[in-house]
Amino acid sequence: MRLTLYILVLVLATNLLFAQEGFKGGLLLGAVASQVDGDRLEGYYKGGAQAGVFVVNKFNKKTGITIEMKYIQKGSSVNHIDSINPQNNRYYKLRLNYVEVPFMFNFYMKKKFMLELGAGFSYLFRAREDTDGNGFMEPTPQFKKFDVPFVFGFCYYPFDKFHIDFRYSYSMLAIRNHPGNQTWYFNRGQYNNLLSFGMFLHF
Repeated sequence: MRLTLYILVLVLATNLLFAQEGFKGGLLLGAVASQVDGDRLEGYYKGGAQAGVFVVNKFNKKTGITIEMKYIQKGSSVNHIDSINPQNNRYYKLRLNYVEVPFMFNFYMKKKFMLELGAGFSYLFRAREDTDGNGFMEPTPQFKKFDVPFVFGFCYYPFDKFHIDFRYSYSMLAIRNHPGNQTWYFNRGQYNNLLSFGMFLHF
């Protein structure tokens, strides 16, 4: 029910944006490789997907903005089996499902390339954690409902109505406290850290 409501809000907001003069819209679809810094695991082993809509407004030949509204999967995963030393076996999966709205500044380069820089606002509507391979449960401690990611990307336009991008994204605020609420300078807890690939079809 909640996911249906989010989709409805997404569609209504997108229609409002499309109605604004100068904005052109489209659809996006892509893949995500993510990890969570601070969980003592390393590697972008958690695969996921992203899908949504976007609007873009090009101010001039050099600059513009893009606003997106999308569903995106983040999290963390490890499945290490040590047949020689079973005590070193490690299993963990974390699934975080967000509705995310990135605001990106576009810097158009020569010919078919573009750099993008911005930040997003994310709402976590579902979180599941499997610590031992026996099934997913509610995470303990729980994750914060909101994330504010920094986003940097590089885009390529093979066609006028289509482009692909490669992005790096990192949480600017902790998404969950460390056990015992420990902190150390800028390390305030756990942070989403992800690489993504997207395909953008312009209307």
